[in-house]
Amino acid sequence: MADGEGMKLNRTPLFEKHVGLRGHIVPFAGWEMPLYYSSILEEHMGVRHNAGLFDVSHMGEITLSGKSCESDLESLSTNRIAGREIGSCTYTHFLNDRGVILDDTIAVRTGQEEFVIVPNASRTEEILRWVTKNVHCDVKDVSADVCCIALQGPAAVKTIGAIAPGAVSLRSFTGTFSGGQGSFEDRLEGSSFFISRTGYTGEDGFELFTNAQDAPAMWDDILQSGSGETIPAGLGARDSLRLEKGYLLSGTDFDGRQSTLETGYDWVIKLDHDFIGRGALEEQKRAGGYSRLVCIKVNGRSIPRHGDSFSFDGGTGTVTSGGFSPVLGAPIAMGYAHPVPPVSAKVRIDVRGRSIEGEIVSPPFVR
Repeated sequence: MADGEGMKLNRTPLFEKHVGLRGHIVPFAGWEMPLYYSSILEEHMGVRHNAGLFDVSHMGEITLSGKSCESDLESLSTNRIAGREIGSCTYTHFLNDRGVILDDTIAVRTGQEEFVIVPNASRTEEILRWVTKNVHCDVKDVSADVCCIALQGPAAVKTIGAIAPGAVSLRSFTGTFSGGQGSFEDRLEGSSFFISRTGYTGEDGFELFTNAQDAPAMWDDILQSGSGETIPAGLGARDSLRLEKGYLLSGTDFDGRQSTLETGYDWVIKLDHDFIGRGALEEQKRAGGYSRLVCIKVNGRSIPRHGDSFSFDGGTGTVTSGGFSPVLGAPIAMGYAHPVPPVSAKVRIDVRGRSIEGEIVSPPFVR
């Protein structure tokens, strides 16, 4: 398959599995990916009530290794990296000198002198260049050799117990290897895998990083071990699940113009260490008056989309993400507003030439 501009699209090691499961394949960030298998609604609710299995191998994996990797990564990261234990998984932002978000990522400490960062699919090449330019340690893109499978939902812990019993006791935002010795890459080549407990759906869940050749068998093993509670889930459910929790989507909720402060993710900024973009954030915070990402619950059935404008008493804004919340049974949206309206403020959204009503709510939409 090629995209609209004729560029040949990539396929993950699980592509044939998706086709065999009658996945509806669409182009996404340079990849052929399943949008859904049965329906977005069924897969969304399956994750909320039981468990869903996602192929997230389109995302990147970049290793940083060597004596300076900890301090090097800390100099790029809004969050603290230094002193984290082996197996720790840290959500963080990478910024440019102006404090604008280049990408959000998970930084995984896989050894005393090794980290793996997981950039978004469309940002992997840029983040590889940015990291290589700004660090002294060894940097390697291992994305082509690694497959990542995400198991999400309240039944995930039961299912994962049959695949990796040791993972059941993992704390949130930690991970461990299934076995082997050596580097992240060496262990995966030896058919070991790394399993973390994070997630992008707001539910309990696990991510399994495995050698690309071992991935199809692992995919089958997880589905079979799910005893009917685990279903394959596509990009559509992944997006609606993260939107219900108010999580950011790269390229949509930040697109090369916003700072971490504007997204409302102040908690990921630790000003007790130096990092690229820190000065710009400090200045923006001192000056104030910047737009902020807000959450809107919509009245009626019309769904706001990226780029739709909205207004409220004393201000205006632009929608970045919009969709239908299966749990709430109503449309929801996020967007940047200036000035920042209070919770419960009424808004009017221009949706394809029609004015619809909504209300500012506190994130997440679904708790």
